Amino acid sequence: MVDPRYITITVQYDREPKYGRSLQWIAPELKDAALTMTEDHLGDPTPSRTWAGLVDGPTYEQFANAWQLPQAADERNPRTAGHDRDPDTHTYTLDGMNWESGAASPIICVSVEVTEQA
Repeated sequence: MVDPRYITITVQYDREPKYGRSLQWIAPELKDAALTMTEDHLGDPTPSRTWAGLVDGPTYEQFANAWQLPQAADERNPRTAGHDRDPDTHTYTLDGMNWESGAASPIICVSVEVTEQA
């Protein structure tokens, strides 16, 4: 079973996006995960939005499958006993073509930061 993960998703948009502004549209696998929008910069010269929150194991597994992210901890960096190290964090970036429809996308890129929970 996959452990819970803390996920931060940052979306950079093209100017004045008309659609694709909701987390449900970007990552429907996380629609019930209760991630919180932590930043909303749609009115800025470089529009972006950020959502973050703890995602349970089964939800992360579904999200990781859909986004083709690794589900298991990095075997090259095994956990050690005790609390003497920071949790593993992995960052992935996907370009806007992943959300392209009709040769257009409101998204420039999406950055996903995944932190494993001990």
